[in-house]
Amino acid sequence: MEKELKNRLTTAILSSPLVYIPHFHYSLLDKVIKEILQPSNGCRVVNIELKRVLEFDCGRNRVIDFINKEADDEIYYDIIEVKEFLKGFYRYDEPTILLIKNFGGEYLYDIEIQSLLSSFASLYEEKKFNLLSTIIIMSPNPVYTIPLSLRNFFDIIEILPPNVDEIKDTLKNTFEHDTFIGGREKRLAEDLVRALQGMQMYEVKQTLRTALEYTNGRLSDIAIRETLKEKKRIVKKSGIVEVIDTKVRFEQVGGLQKLREDLEIKSAIYRNLGEAEAYKVPIPKGILIIGMPGCGKSLIAQATANLFGVSLLRLDVSRLMGKYVGESEANLRFALATAEAAHPCVLWIDEIEKAFAGGNSKNGNDDMLVMRMMGHFLTWMQERDIAKKPVYIVATANDVMRPEFMRKGRFDEVYFVDFPSEAERAQILNIKIKKYKETKNSIFDFSEIGDCKDVVKEMKGVYGGFSGSEIECVLNMVVEKRFQDYLKQKEAAGDQSFVPETIKIKKSDFDEAINQIKDSVMANQKSQKKDEKDYLQDKTSIERIKEMQKTYKFTDASKK
Repeated sequence: MEKELKNRLTTAILSSPLVYIPHFHYSLLDKVIKEILQPSNGCRVVNIELKRVLEFDCGRNRVIDFINKEADDEIYYDIIEVKEFLKGFYRYDEPTILLIKNFGGEYLYDIEIQSLLSSFASLYEEKKFNLLSTIIIMSPNPVYTIPLSLRNFFDIIEILPPNVDEIKDTLKNTFEHDTFIGGREKRLAEDLVRALQGMQMYEVKQTLRTALEYTNGRLSDIAIRETLKEKKRIVKKSGIVEVIDTKVRFEQVGGLQKLREDLEIKSAIYRNLGEAEAYKVPIPKGILIIGMPGCGKSLIAQATANLFGVSLLRLDVSRLMGKYVGESEANLRFALATAEAAHPCVLWIDEIEKAFAGGNSKNGNDDMLVMRMMGHFLTWMQERDIAKKPVYIVATANDVMRPEFMRKGRFDEVYFVDFPSEAERAQILNIKIKKYKETKNSIFDFSEIGDCKDVVKEMKGVYGGFSGSEIECVLNMVVEKRFQDYLKQKEAAGDQSFVPETIKIKKSDFDEAINQIKDSVMANQKSQKKDEKDYLQDKTSIERIKEMQKTYKFTDASKK
């Protein structure tokens, strides 16, 4: 990370008038610049002599001699406003670097400052300035906050998270010995490196300090657990990507047998990535699951992370959209970069059609923002180095998608999830009831229900059976109503020695609940319009998905 930053910054100083670094770690930039500029009767970048390196302190409106500020206890020049100093910067004929920190927001939107910066870039291009003169601006404000009038003049340098080797070096320095020699400590160190991936170097060091406070500086499972907690807090700050704690396993998912079996094969590769890469086994990219709402797509995403033995990151697509030009695309790039840095992991993109406007949108084809975001995402899916940064995508959609998403090569496979069959409905209900059967001293007795096959026969509508979430809703209605019997028993007993009688749940209880919601379930969502002119807009999402499956014939997630 530091080596790449040094190389990029050196190239920018030699070739660009304006450089923008969107980052918060100012001391890291100081360290890198000092390594680039070796003092020797002035400063040198490669073999070119520099006469001045000045740092402007926006907080105190003061100019600092960058090279000597530590040795000479920060020698400040006169107090001056930044725009006045930029005007004076034009007077320097000799090679000069100006470093400005925390210079964003109202500064860059000042018309006079915009004019000064753009004029400097133009004069630089006309070779009226020494070509080594450079203005370097570092600010935590993202690139999209730079006004459009200035954005094209800047050379943008991103500071990437540290790679695995840099994190290992940090660990070695932290413990003052090589923690990767062997035994249990090596395993703990490797787990800790995996937990720290995806953070910036400042966050890596801060997280290590925090985690090791809990262990008195020792490397242990507790340190790793605290590191993961700290990482979740850091990722949560983004508001776009979050780390999900999931205990969902495939035993808790009813039906979808074909999809489950395929994921078992993929998981064997993810659990043995080193060997898979050595023997040139293709690393799985991910899957797109399109289908009916409430039928287990989100559960599959959570269970996949557990099956693969990796972290689960969730991308909140509703938060991708920003109010500034370029902000939405920057949010998407940040989310994907975060996932890559945290590899190996599962990236769950829920309701992906909301981010990339499906074909049911009247204005979707004209929405240039959506098209740009979709283009970036698809290019990333196609060209990313999956072997070096294994990120398994689980994207779910509850409505039709653009054809570009469904081309082979983007995802390993596109699966269609339909409403559950009768056998799958019985399996789902049994899984839901299991929590009551396993509860110690449960007051509910489901023995009369048996294997649930008779109960679920009427859980169906025009387009198929009740969804998994609707089956759970029926069960909740039954339990809530019969809980009133328990309360009546308790009230009638009227003393503390009350021992409740077992409440037997009957098929008639389910029949009553089914009849209450039957007309409003998703499988009964039919379009009221008969006109076929605006076909997609007139149909319900359920009908659109059914029609899409007829056209594309995606792999059925349930059938072998």
